[in-house]
Amino acid sequence: MCTENLALHKPAWQSSTRLPGYTGAERAVDGRYTKLWFYEGQCAMSDSYQTIAEWRVDLGGVKNIHHVFLQHATGISMLGILFLKIIDCYLKEIDVKLIITASGINVG
Repeated sequence: MCTENLALHKPAWQSSTRLPGYTGAERAVDGRYTKLWFYEGQCAMSDSYQTIAEWRVDLGGVKNIHHVFLQHATGISMLGILFLKIIDCYLKEIDVKLIITASGINVG
């Protein structure tokens, strides 16, 4: 199976940025992931006071997607609910609810 990062260097956007210049949306698609502490400049992070944070990437066209990989920054607690929205080639929205707990991620 071939694995390709379809989001690599694609235009990205997020609703807020924790540390401008260090945690912008472009950090999530730059291909760097060796230093996952958010102050190292390799992670996108929204403002910590956001109750709802949104992040988007434009893949530049219709793509076949086999799986989605999300990596969170180290050194922080990421518990809660994450909604993953994919828009298919017919402009139909596909919603996936992920419940993040201390023991792992469950599809809700």
